[in-house]
Amino acid sequence: MYNLEQIETEKEELRQAVLNARAYKPIYVKIKINYGCNLKCQMCKHWRETRESPIPMERFKETITDLAELGCKKIHFSGGEPMLRPQLPELVAHATSLGMRVTLTTNGTLIDKEKAKALIEAGLRGVNVSIDSPIKKIHEKVRGVEGSFKLTTKAVELFHKYSHKGKLTVRINTVVSRENYFSLATLPELAHQLGADGINLIPVDDHCGEHLSMRKKDIALFNEEIAPYIEKRAQELSINIADEDAFPFGRDENEVRLGRAGRYAFGYYSKHPCFAPWTHSLIDFNGLVYVCCMTREQIPPLGDIRKQSFKEIWEGAAYQAVRLKMHPPSLKPCQRCDDFIVENKKIWETIGPY
Repeated sequence: MYNLEQIETEKEELRQAVLNARAYKPIYVKIKINYGCNLKCQMCKHWRETRESPIPMERFKETITDLAELGCKKIHFSGGEPMLRPQLPELVAHATSLGMRVTLTTNGTLIDKEKAKALIEAGLRGVNVSIDSPIKKIHEKVRGVEGSFKLTTKAVELFHKYSHKGKLTVRINTVVSRENYFSLATLPELAHQLGADGINLIPVDDHCGEHLSMRKKDIALFNEEIAPYIEKRAQELSINIADEDAFPFGRDENEVRLGRAGRYAFGYYSKHPCFAPWTHSLIDFNGLVYVCCMTREQIPPLGDIRKQSFKEIWEGAAYQAVRLKMHPPSLKPCQRCDDFIVENKKIWETIGPY
């Protein structure tokens, strides 16, 4: 998710920041530029609720400038559906001009040739497109809108076509749930056919409801027959899939037990910290700032860019308080998170136990 080479170079600076609960650098920041969405996904509530209007794009632009001055190296735009805000290519271009790597998550249904080219020419270097099954009927059942499969798969093809000699990495995001897991064996074939570079298998959140959560028998079937095949075919077709992603509900009995309970960190944060409070931030559509997506609804916001500069928030008392609480065991929401485990393990090895 972020460049670990920088952390290796600055490991003593980071180590001292961790030991003293001080700010380091927001190396990787996610910005949710919109709350609403044009699809009706079973596992998502963005389309079920009405929230306040998002803050002006100009304020996001000013904040991105602040982030660059603090040493940010990567911006990831998401939503809701970020393509509902037509000024997105301008924001991508601004971040790119400041030396940041810019990535995006989208459902792809609003992407056409002109928009794909505009985003890539603005400097977009990574895009995750959400596809929840290689089978049209199942994907559209999960996504809640007929015709969405054709639009989304076309978006992947367009991103691949205009990727300018491999400068854009295209990945498919797939939320694995009871509704679709049995259909995912041919996902690598679809990724290869569309020109995608990789696959992200994401475990369904336990708050999505019993009709989506994976039962013991579902995980057993997925782990015994489907995940190994996905892993094997992805390797054969040169589709990138991280080792830990192929089995999002765990591999051994203990991990599966935790996975069934939605504890996708598999106990890692009971004995280790998450370094996200020193290296990452989430800026919501309404300007509120959080450590990450997982803490967004369980911990009060750490600041508001409508009223403060990001620097004031990043170096402020609320962020410091979270950093103090992150020493093992980590925050309760961390037990459900698998987003930063690979990075956190490498940072732990780099800066050494403390």
